[in-house]
Amino acid sequence: MVDDSKRSNIDVVIYWVDGSDEDWLRKKAEYSPSANADMDPSRYRDTETLKYLFRGIDSYMPWVRNVFFVSDGQIPLWLKTDAPKLRIVDHKDYIPGEYLPVFSSHPIELNFHRIKDLGEKFIVFNDDFIATSPMVPEDFFVGGKPRDIFMEYPIMCGGKTPAFSSILANTYNLVGRHFQRPEYKKRLRSKILSLKYGKYFFYNLMMYVLPFPKFFGLLTPHFARPYLKSVFEEVWKEEGEALDRVCHNRFRTSDDINIYAMRMWNLMKGDFVPGNIHKDGKAYLLTSVEDARKAAADIKSNRRKLICINDDLGESDFDEAKKILLGALEEILPSKSSFEKGEDL
Repeated sequence: MVDDSKRSNIDVVIYWVDGSDEDWLRKKAEYSPSANADMDPSRYRDTETLKYLFRGIDSYMPWVRNVFFVSDGQIPLWLKTDAPKLRIVDHKDYIPGEYLPVFSSHPIELNFHRIKDLGEKFIVFNDDFIATSPMVPEDFFVGGKPRDIFMEYPIMCGGKTPAFSSILANTYNLVGRHFQRPEYKKRLRSKILSLKYGKYFFYNLMMYVLPFPKFFGLLTPHFARPYLKSVFEEVWKEEGEALDRVCHNRFRTSDDINIYAMRMWNLMKGDFVPGNIHKDGKAYLLTSVEDARKAAADIKSNRRKLICINDDLGESDFDEAKKILLGALEEILPSKSSFEKGEDL
């Protein structure tokens, strides 16, 4: 562990759901909406990677100040709730009551700035994001600003459901209402065309010369990213009506806006330090057991600083793929963290 004199003022926020909890399942069924809402079970089932997320923070990010663990009153049996750096946060502790209960990640994320005692600088981890090699504060923040990459990207149409494409379009439209492309291209020229992006400089140069008059999207890497609490507050001030409407959606719908809006808003303001963050991490989309084997081999190589294990597995492959991945994570992170109870569970 790092001593307090060397600890940063950077916090981590982790949000988690135990999709097998019977009480939670009953509540979810009670509030289940019409069939057109996104009820994909892979959003709720547990891959059991959470303890490795905490081990990764302990081993590779010991400078983190506090870890805010957000859930709907659910606590893993192995979690040491009195760990010195751990802060347990229930949804009702920070999400306005009119939005509760909620079963979509979007209201959970969009209200992070309301968490009591959360610092200005924080890093968001989904429960499938894991640090797998040593990292320093400057991997996320430099001089108090997020380290990030500005990559214009035509509207992405990925995702397992049509709703995901709509959510991206909604998010881009919200940001585009406030930033005009000719203006931000001129103002941010040195940050858009930064040599610090490595090979992505040439991609940015190609996109920069395109004459499109309106903002058409930014690429957002799918792994742990830094945020500023003040940006959340600013976006809520400017777009509170739109965000309020989203937060009333208990389940994910095609009308939503996601947390990418906060990152994009900050990039458009120019309040960031250019860096090639793509070399820091990798997201694995798992659709088969073979995908899990390839991801496991890469994880054991320790080549990445951050990974994301994105579950798109069928029911028949899920258990075997999970076993393979957990085996790889146990190999690189075998020791219990300060966030785990001492006894075997």
